[in-house]
Amino acid sequence: MADDDLTPFTPAGADRLRAAAAELAAAVTAHAEAVTAVTGEAGMPEVFAASDRLLPAVLAYADAQFDLTGNDFPFGVLHGYAEDDEQDDEPQVGDAAVGDAADGAATASGTTDVSVLQRHDLRVTDEAAVLAAGRRAYLRSQPDGDAAAAVADVADLGRALSQLADADGWDAVGETPGLRATGRSVLVIGRELAPGADPDDDTEDDGGELLWSQQDVFPG
Repeated sequence: MADDDLTPFTPAGADRLRAAAAELAAAVTAHAEAVTAVTGEAGMPEVFAASDRLLPAVLAYADAQFDLTGNDFPFGVLHGYAEDDEQDDEPQVGDAAVGDAADGAATASGTTDVSVLQRHDLRVTDEAAVLAAGRRAYLRSQPDGDAAAAVADVADLGRALSQLADADGWDAVGETPGLRATGRSVLVIGRELAPGADPDDDTEDDGGELLWSQQDVFPG
């Protein structure tokens, strides 16, 4: 920001900060209303739209605070996030080859591995019901089994969830009687491998790059 944009300890700077604060308060309220109104996937576009309004409002407040006082803590740190996000959105040389890499084709610089990491947050409302559902899932996957074998196999919540996931997938586990889904996160991590590198070689893994993420919070 140019020095002539600064308004240190001036009435004009104070007015700008108050206006930015009002917009930030409105954006926070709109975001909270959008998040608390969500009842499923259909409501997520409204949450994303509210988030798109909230970040610029936060940054505008940080800028106004800096112009007035020379300090932008605590919101100013988000400028780094916004700049990184803008750089990620800019077309990069070689973008035309991304589709081929995603299909597993080799590129001149190697290949790209993509890992999809999911987290499911569940609340146990009835442990006995979850165990019973896990035992039913066991019997579906083991048609030669019997009730005694199901009880022996599914003796705890962890095993019950494992059987349910094997039978119906993790996305369906939250619909099990006795469980309620409270949240979900999905991360897509990509990392480039040198030609001839072993994908399972930990020495080649630099932690990867976050390509996409989604965090859902379910109401109730």
